[in-house]
Amino acid sequence: MSLYRFRVMIDDASEAFRDIEIRRDQTFLDFHHAIKAAFGFKGEEMASFYVSDEEWGKGAEIPLADMGFGEDGHAPALMADTQIGDHIRGKSQRYVYAYDFLNMWMFLCECIHTGKPAKEQTYPTVVLSVGTPPSEHSRMDPILLPAEEEEDNLREEAEEIYDADEDMGFGEEDAEEGDEFGQGDEFPEEHY
Repeated sequence: MSLYRFRVMIDDASEAFRDIEIRRDQTFLDFHHAIKAAFGFKGEEMASFYVSDEEWGKGAEIPLADMGFGEDGHAPALMADTQIGDHIRGKSQRYVYAYDFLNMWMFLCECIHTGKPAKEQTYPTVVLSVGTPPSEHSRMDPILLPAEEEEDNLREEAEEIYDADEDMGFGEEDAEEGDEFGQGDEFPEEHY
């Protein structure tokens, strides 16, 4: 039985990536769950793998669920029914993984090593983790954010505004005796 190590890179400025090992007989559904867990994504959004070429062009789709958009009127092979080994065409096989079609998280998956699975190891497994990935909800419109996260964002914005007011000299430490602007009687009395 073969084992594949995929380097999975998130298409984001963070440039975070994970190396995930998976057995040939495991499914794309197993790979889907492994990628989500490796990057800290907890949602249950729609997703698809695309068999890719050397230029990362999308080929045959392997969706999470049948959405009725199969090529040539045929139903696509689903993640749960498709083994990783079914689509390995070469030593550096590539897949594009799209997660959450509303926010379009894209992951580039490239086979970087093949070998034999360890007897006592549970697969899939993350063998290398580099960089801090973005939050799953970092691309969401604030209107669509879960209530707790929206409250946290509003609290952070309010704190930033309060901090900016202090930086601009509107804090109590700047007030002196005199009028509300701390000016006192410094201006000559002129009548306009």
